[in-house]
Amino acid sequence: MSESWHKNLKNKNRAEIITAGRELFLKNNFINVNIKDVCMQAGVSRVTFYKHFKSIDELIFEVQIDILEYMTDSISEAGRVGINGLEKLKNMLYAWTDFARENKDQMKFITLFDLYYEAYDSNEELKMKYENFTKLEDNNFLDNIIRSGIEDRSFKEDINIMKTGFYIFQTMMGVLQRVSYTKIPVACEGITSDDIVLSIVDMIVNSVKSEEK
Repeated sequence: MSESWHKNLKNKNRAEIITAGRELFLKNNFINVNIKDVCMQAGVSRVTFYKHFKSIDELIFEVQIDILEYMTDSISEAGRVGINGLEKLKNMLYAWTDFARENKDQMKFITLFDLYYEAYDSNEELKMKYENFTKLEDNNFLDNIIRSGIEDRSFKEDINIMKTGFYIFQTMMGVLQRVSYTKIPVACEGITSDDIVLSIVDMIVNSVKSEEK
């Protein structure tokens, strides 16, 4: 058999393991999932699992990256539409809100991962890989929008691109994770999760838009 056939099979097995892990983690929480569960779901042996991942923690990290890539790809697409930077930002933030509403299980996974991240007994290489990934993903898709908004003057001219992108990302993720995981108190009848998130979107937009807009 050709080398390419073996390579394709290896890639296929890895993808199947990630898919199986993702399905189980989102359904049962990764705390309650072990390697045996993943192997049964993926239809592979433990030997095959260990050819691709050193531990269940490594698979958890991989699924976290997979989910974040899926999220950023989804909302980045919306951020390319608009007559100026401000409109692109609004479209992206609304798409972000829609994503969180439609994918609460994935938002919950991201939250749980963040809570337990420091407790993982994973190797430094894996942690470095994740940290490098988040440095690129957190702000890159926002930086382009902010930069275009400054250039077309729909944003304030004196804002710091890197800091503003970081603030927006942290604010949106914090709020979306919170509303995905908690219920509105009975005492706050009439208030919805969308009301909360959209009010934050308005605050973000108003904080960056130029006085001319």
